[in-house]
Amino acid sequence: MVPELVRRASATGLRRGLGGSKPWVVIGLVAFGIRIIMRMAQSDTGVLYRTPIQPGDVFEIVTRRPGAKGK
Repeated sequence: MVPELVRRASATGLRRGLGGSKPWVVIGLVAFGIRIIMRMAQSDTGVLYRTPIQPGDVFEIVTRRPGAKGK
């Protein structure tokens, strides 16, 4: 719901702002900035594996560049 309101505020603000309304320019730019921040804050990563860890358990995390071939 919030992303939809921010999207509409940025579109309406910029449209009315280009028509000559300075307050709408400000509203449009602020809403557009919020949209950019919300997009940057989104995480595309998900949980790949989940298991309880017990005392004494050992685990290793290995990362590779995307497209790199494994051993």
